[in-house]
Amino acid sequence: MPTVLKFKMGHSGLATPSGSGLGATVGFFVSAFWWGALTTIGVVVVPLLFVWVSPKALAGLVAGHLFEWVSWVNLLAPVLLWCLARGLNPSSPLGADSMDLSPTHEGQSVKSVNSVHSHEGAGADAHAHAERWRQTVWGLGGSVALAAWMLAVVIPHITQGLDRALWHGMGTLTYGLMWVLASALMLKSRRFWS
Repeated sequence: MPTVLKFKMGHSGLATPSGSGLGATVGFFVSAFWWGALTTIGVVVVPLLFVWVSPKALAGLVAGHLFEWVSWVNLLAPVLLWCLARGLNPSSPLGADSMDLSPTHEGQSVKSVNSVHSHEGAGADAHAHAERWRQTVWGLGGSVALAAWMLAVVIPHITQGLDRALWHGMGTLTYGLMWVLASALMLKSRRFWS
């Protein structure tokens, strides 16, 4: 299977890989913000709330609002990353065999050029790229599902006071899984967005 390369006209008029430029930079910063929000809230802010704020019920109320906010971040950031990634390379999951020189620089259109790489490693490179893309899609989808679970089920059960120990445990587990997925995707993002 041939490799897929995508190029777009940069502001300098030179063709650059589509993973570079503003979209890739925004994607990297969204990943960093997502991971940083989860890490800061879960590792620093909430534990310090329970140390410094009294009564503990007030600390719990504030922590609940912070977890709700960061769950929304965890819901929206993967969706934004998916949209950015699809915009940068719309054929990634399909592994199309064309080099799409997309428009444009100031309204100029650039013709699509079919390109087939004949060297032996091209098929393996395309397969590895497709596999990384699938893993990223599963990670993004899993993150969205975990955030939806947290917002729709876990947080309402905690705020209603139903079986607090069980739902606090579920919240901790869900938050931990959200953090693991965000961390894995953040580590991959340097390669993905480049």
